Amino acid sequence: MQLVRKIKRKPSTERRRKVLALCGDSQVGLWMLRSLAQNGLTVYAVCKSSEGQAAHSRYCSGAWALDQGDDAATPAEQVVRLAKELEVGSVMPISEAFHASLIQIRDQLEPEIHLFSPSAESFEKATDKEYLHNLCLELGVPVAKGMRLDKLIASGHDTLKFPLVLRTCRQNSDEGQAPWKAAYARDAAELQRLCDEVRDCPQNVIVQEYHSGVEDHVHMLMHRGDLFMVGEYIGEYHSPLAGGVTVQRVSCYHERVVKDAVRLLQTLGWDGVATCQFHYDIETDEYIFLEINPRMCGGQPTVIMAGFHSPFLLWQSHFEPEKMRKTGYRKGLRTRILGGSANWMLAMIRGDELPPDQQRLSTFGTLMRFLWNSGPWTKDDSFSIRDPKPFFIDLKQMFIKRIMKRRDYRPIDLS
Repeated sequence: MQLVRKIKRKPSTERRRKVLALCGDSQVGLWMLRSLAQNGLTVYAVCKSSEGQAAHSRYCSGAWALDQGDDAATPAEQVVRLAKELEVGSVMPISEAFHASLIQIRDQLEPEIHLFSPSAESFEKATDKEYLHNLCLELGVPVAKGMRLDKLIASGHDTLKFPLVLRTCRQNSDEGQAPWKAAYARDAAELQRLCDEVRDCPQNVIVQEYHSGVEDHVHMLMHRGDLFMVGEYIGEYHSPLAGGVTVQRVSCYHERVVKDAVRLLQTLGWDGVATCQFHYDIETDEYIFLEINPRMCGGQPTVIMAGFHSPFLLWQSHFEPEKMRKTGYRKGLRTRILGGSANWMLAMIRGDELPPDQQRLSTFGTLMRFLWNSGPWTKDDSFSIRDPKPFFIDLKQMFIKRIMKRRDYRPIDLS
């Protein structure tokens, strides 16, 4: 691994209080690092590049970037080697891919170095959308009617009602993946076009009837078989507009949704953090289950700023469970990714595809909405008055991406 930034700060002498955080380059990893370090832990960061936001945080005790060379060891092997060199007490991943790879070599770390990843069995079930679809039917959790794409093709397109939404069943499978996070078919012609795009892996695509509503994310810490604390938020805007990541969120709480999320994780035997995703119709108070993200959520900044320090509580759940304390969770807190929000604005003005039930804003309405959300009532995902540098790193990368795109170069994804 390449050393990105070494901070001359005296590390903790207790091995258990030293954490290797696999932060990536985004604001999600930045807030994981902040949550751990602000609570007295020594945190080392692993980023994708030298521009990783966590690497430039005042709370970072040292940062490394993965070696991307052809002869480099696998990312998981690099992490194991670095964790041993730093003599940390634990490794905390963010990405699903890191969880998947490190779970396979857990014995190279534990028991000396604790890995904050779920069991292989729980992880496998939580990342299989077809399994979860059937589990919802068994438990009585609301879920859209659906099936695997290969089964739909065999049974006939009239088995399900349009519009339909298509997603990859298992992200970590060798069976191939869809080229989109989510895609929509409003009629048979659009469905056929999408079938052509995934003709090599229809068995790894799930098709479900589309239900209106907003994305509702329930981020939970499960401890010893029960819910310890929850942080819920609604995704207001996404980039891309159809099936993208949430770039603006607002914290909330819906008791019925949370109860069903807990039932699902308890059935999986889950221990640690996970995020259950639903479609929630604000007008009717109805909802359906979508998927489980077996990791820190994309809305981690919202959740932590609202009062749920899930990364630190996760650390405590293993090393000092007797000191775990629940805190208040602020509802109505709005946060956004500045670059992602700008991309949402541009996509809305361009006329990019929207989900079937959403209405396009006018150009003037889009600009006004973006400007209104630039006020102090909307928090930035990266900015902190006590730790400002990561925000300016993110701002610089946003402008670099935009300039490269305008020059017709292929942009480099540093998120």
